[in-house]
Amino acid sequence: MFRWPPTLDASPLLSTKKLANISQARRAFAVELVSQLRQHGFARLRNYGVPPQAISRLFNQHRLFFNLSLPAKLSVRHTGGEAPARGYSPLAYEKTAIVRPDLHDAPNLNTSSSSSHPHQVEVSTSSSKAQLLDAREQFAIGPPGDYSFPTPQLAEVLLPGFNGTTRGAFMKIIKACDVLLAAIELGLDVPPGTLNPPDTGGLGTELNLNFYPEVARDVLDGSAGDVVMRRIWPHSDLGVISALFQDGVGASGLELEVRGLSEGRREFAPVFVEQEGDVVLLVSDTLERWTNGELRAALHRVGLPPGTETSRVPERRSAVMFFRPPPTEDIGPKSQFVSAEKPARYDHITAGEYLRLNNKKLY
Repeated sequence: MFRWPPTLDASPLLSTKKLANISQARRAFAVELVSQLRQHGFARLRNYGVPPQAISRLFNQHRLFFNLSLPAKLSVRHTGGEAPARGYSPLAYEKTAIVRPDLHDAPNLNTSSSSSHPHQVEVSTSSSKAQLLDAREQFAIGPPGDYSFPTPQLAEVLLPGFNGTTRGAFMKIIKACDVLLAAIELGLDVPPGTLNPPDTGGLGTELNLNFYPEVARDVLDGSAGDVVMRRIWPHSDLGVISALFQDGVGASGLELEVRGLSEGRREFAPVFVEQEGDVVLLVSDTLERWTNGELRAALHRVGLPPGTETSRVPERRSAVMFFRPPPTEDIGPKSQFVSAEKPARYDHITAGEYLRLNNKKLY
């Protein structure tokens, strides 16, 4: 069976000691982190700054929220469109497959890109009625200070503590992402702030709570008429990095692309989470663009948990912090990664416009 690299201990990043051996340990961790990101597009981390208890509390509220009645969840519904996602999206509302039609065997989509390039954002319309849908609900949370696109607040009487717990988890995870992105800068040997502008307050970021209901296996195995459903179709994320957490340990369906195979061959392998609170850190589109392809965005999907032989696929819960730059930030290649030998591979566009054009396809 294919084996991913071991989980990395990020504790050297958090030490307050100012000793030479601590500095050396930080650099060694940063180099190994970037090595794994370069080779696989992701890394599994432990002791990265968010206590496991905080993740446990987040998933407790996660379970309670998605157990609410549909009218209660719809009271904070995401309205769709090009704006950043905020609030509750019902089952199959977001259509991940549309962002990367080049990754799927199905020949048609309602809306598809005119190119197989992973980061082009042109939109064209297909005449086909075929739909590739995600068997997933979600609740999207924006930064507490984002007054342009506020997150709808669930009535406290419906679920006491939900708004405060999710907001607190958001701030803890954002702080950890700042530290981890600084480590990536160290591992790439670029000046601090190159990939993480200071004092943004998390503007542009988004925390998604994902719920995959229990479903009949044949719903995910086949198609019904013009609908083909998977838990999540293969895709890459739009931001700089994505910090992914799952409820529980083991392999619950997350799969990452195995790189280095022969041309034209694509395989995915399950990712095991070894301890409660561990994070799976993914390279996302913006980091690929900024590094001019030196770090490539991780292709991933959610499939069936390994060993699923029964007629029913169990429910699954995850949470993902999409760590994105502020909407006005340019996400074209940084000068440190462009040269005569390696010209810029990506165009210049703001993070806000990139998100808007992709959301136009997603919702």
